[in-house]
Formats: sequence, C-alpha cells, structure tokens
Amino acid sequence: MDANAVAALEIGIRDRIVRNWLAAVEGGGRARVALQARGRALVEGTEAVLRGDLDGLVERLRRDPQWGLSAVQSLPEELRQLLLFRAAAMEGIPDLTDAQKEALHTAFDRAAVELARWFEALARAAGDAQVEAERIRDPATGLFNRRYLEISLPVEVQRALRYGHPLCLLAARLDNYDGLLGRWGQGVAEEAVREAAAAIQRVTRAVDTKFYVEPDLFYVLMPEANPDYAFLIAERVREAVGASAPHEATVSVGAACCPLHAQDAKSLLARAEEALDTARRLGGNTSLVYEPA
Repeated sequence: MDANAVAALEIGIRDRIVRNWLAAVEGGGRARVALQARGRALVEGTEAVLRGDLDGLVERLRRDPQWGLSAVQSLPEELRQLLLFRAAAMEGIPDLTDAQKEALHTAFDRAAVELARWFEALARAAGDAQVEAERIRDPATGLFNRRYLEISLPVEVQRALRYGHPLCLLAARLDNYDGLLGRWGQGVAEEAVREAAAAIQRVTRAVDTKFYVEPDLFYVLMPEANPDYAFLIAERVREAVGASAPHEATVSVGAACCPLHAQDAKSLLARAEEALDTARRLGGNTSLVYEPA
C-alpha cells in the first residue's frame, strides 16, 4: 500500500474491517446501528493515523456523536471493542509497513487511555464512588494496570490464534522488594518500582504493552514475538533493571508464548508466571522461557 492509498481506504477494505469487527463484538450489548457508527468513526481515525496523525484516532472518537453512548457500557466492554477493532484493522489492511503497524498500535493505546479518562470524568460527574475502578493506568509508573491486563490479554490471545500470529508474555518480579521495604522503607521500595518500570519502557518496543501489578510485579505483552525474541527482551529487562534500580535491586523474568506454550489467556499467564517462579528459585536475577515438564 503506497502513501497515497492510505488517505482513504478502498470501500471494500473499509466495509470488510467493520464487518469483521461487528462479528467479533457481537453480543457486546450495544445496538447494531450504534456499533456501525462507531465502526465508521474508527475507520476514519485509522486512516488519519496511516496519514501520519497519531492523534487522529482519538480526535475522531472525540467528535463521534456515538461517544456519548459509552455511558451505558462498561469500560471493560468498551476497551474490548476497541482492541478488537485494532485486530480487525491490522488484519484487514493489506501491505502495512512495520512503521505503520507500530503507529496503529500506539494510536490505539492512546485511544484506550482516552476512553478510560472519559469514563473517569463521567463517573466524577455522576458522583460515582467507584471511579478508581475505571482506571487502566498506574499513576506512579504510567504503565497499564491489572484491570487492563485482564481486558487486553484475552483479546490479544484470541487475535493471535485467529490469525496465526505469535504472541509472547513476560512476567517480571523484583527479587528483593520485601528486603528493600524492610531495610530502607517505602520510599526506596517505590523508587525501585519506578526505576524498574522506566527500564522496561526503555528496552521494549512501542507495540509492546507494559503492565504494572502492585506491589512488585510487571508484565509485557509482545505481539509478533517468538520464544527466542522473548528471551532476548527478558535479558534486556533484567540487565536494565539491574543497572538502574537503587540498592542493587534485581529482577527475574519468565516468558511464555502463544500458541506454543498456551492457547488461552489464563494458561499463557500461568505459564509465564511458572517460568518466573522457576527463575526466582534458581536464585533470582535470571531470565527463563517456559519449558513443559
């Protein structure tokens, strides 16, 4: 696909993306007419991103009159629909370059954050006491939180299996968080978490989705990654954390991949954590890829 072709996708491509997306989100609870309107807005936003406007997707959603219908949906369902559209667009648009794929991943991540902010503002306006439950980012590290992991992991595993694209998950835990907390106090322990988060951001790709789960656990979801690449990034994470975290804090990392090691989100998470636990039993400051017993 050349630069001029992305200004407006062919009608057949646009229709196919929306049609595949509608089939994927069926049963989500929103009326089909509203879903079709949202699909058209998402296509237009995708075109803007491919023209080089990374904020185009968010800006188009802000202008979408159907945005107000988010009030009757849950945040997890809205995010699920958004991520499913990303999958449909990535699969449905031919000849995407690596740069265009990365731009789309970045734009949809931004849109997810904007959607979460909308829900937060909506909840505040309504005086909702559960506004914190609608957040998807950890404010201290800037990484996505467990809530977003639970939303996005099943969608990305589904996409990997449906289209035959590999997907790997890293699980990383600070080896000596409790020791830092006990000896140096909360401030140092929190600094170690922030430095670890920053290190993970530095050595992973923009297309990788990073999560922080309190108090000392991180995940990295890596599309289009095989076990060899997962181990390479795990080692980079381990080395980067060791070089930057305070008081000689270290991290252990476990990796598992779909479909090689698991074919559902729960199993992929469990096997990444199993590899992590093995790495810690070996003394910590270690990276391992899951190996079946």
